[in-house]
Amino acid sequence: MTDRNDILTNWDALNERPARVQPGPTPQQESNEDDPGPPLITLMATSWADLVGMLAVCTGALIAILILGERPTLPAFAWAAALALVWWAFSASVLVVVRQGTPGMLLAGVNFATPVLPKNVPLVLAAALAGVATLGLPGLLGAQRSILGAAAASDVVADDSD
Repeated sequence: MTDRNDILTNWDALNERPARVQPGPTPQQESNEDDPGPPLITLMATSWADLVGMLAVCTGALIAILILGERPTLPAFAWAAALALVWWAFSASVLVVVRQGTPGMLLAGVNFATPVLPKNVPLVLAAALAGVATLGLPGLLGAQRSILGAAAASDVVADDSD
């Protein structure tokens, strides 16, 4: 059992971040130019994890229809897919800003090295959807030539927060 005095008072606050994010490499990034980044399979897995997240929401919507006693018809599949896409777009845009990665990137253990500028968030979402549509093939380009990294104007790195 934990003591109430052990709990931080600001546990629910975001860490202070600069109001304006300055694009450009940090000195640490410049020194890691020889680092190949995350493995190719991990970069491909980011797209697979995003796809699995979308399919989970789609499946949940169809199961909800079955629980309500209705039989899913073809239009129900389209609505479930649209719901999954809207859910993913919302959650991904929030996570890109707050955690520097899409849901799939975070599940695969990678993120962006620097915070993503707000103007680049739609480009990151489009790049992630391109990866989902091609079943992760852009991951074969590697971390240095990643379409996600190019869209975010940041390197894709392995999450070392553990």
